[in-house]
Amino acid sequence: MKGFSVSIFPVGSKVIYPSHGIGIVEKLENRDVAGAVEPCYVIRFHRSGMTIMAPVRASHSVGLRSVIPRREVSKIMKILKEEKGGVIESNWNKRQKLYLEKIKTGSIFEVAGVYRDLYFLRNTKGLSFGEQQVFDSARQLIVSEIAESKGIREDKAEELLVEALAN
Repeated sequence: MKGFSVSIFPVGSKVIYPSHGIGIVEKLENRDVAGAVEPCYVIRFHRSGMTIMAPVRASHSVGLRSVIPRREVSKIMKILKEEKGGVIESNWNKRQKLYLEKIKTGSIFEVAGVYRDLYFLRNTKGLSFGEQQVFDSARQLIVSEIAESKGIREDKAEELLVEALAN
């Protein structure tokens, strides 16, 4: 497309967008953003069918990133096996807000910590409706990224999570 500089994520790339998971860069499009024409990624999320646009220049600040390399999956497993450090916030509403903030960072390692904490909280105290939704979302984000990174089916990635948490 005329006027585009070299893009970090070429068309067809699989990318991670915080809170949404894996999407595919379908195209680059010039769009009017705050009165200026800017190149934007058009990203489609297969799971939800949703499409979003993200300005190329802001891609880093919104947390858009590549799928983690296969070798990084072991870091996720290590986080899942760790015991929760520190005191868990007693107010479920504050906990949920903290967990959502961590998920919005886009870091799969932060998401893994949220999933681990909620997994253990679920088994000891139980989760509020909102926390259960955050738990389910974190699980899906981790499972899909592990599956993509390792080139395995999502049910196999889920088995890896269960195994890590059981140890």
